[in-house]
Amino acid sequence: MSTIHEMAEAYEQARTAPDALERAFGLEEEVRAGGVALVQARLQGQGAEFCVDCDEEIPAARRKAYPSAVCCVECQSLREVRRHG
Repeated sequence: MSTIHEMAEAYEQARTAPDALERAFGLEEEVRAGGVALVQARLQGQGAEFCVDCDEEIPAARRKAYPSAVCCVECQSLREVRRHG
């Protein structure tokens, strides 16, 4: 089963769960599956459509210029400032 299918299944289970605890477990599983998909994409040199820091869409021009980008320009700049102090 592909990760996108796992995410969809986890979301549906969370959405339709009869109690809050079961919904929370379903949402946790959806987040886990999404994280796995992101790691797999990064290992294959693929970027992300949405920034992993702010969740805004990464512009197509940035994705084209830097296919393995996982952050928008603004968040990447903040990461570099933090890294280089």
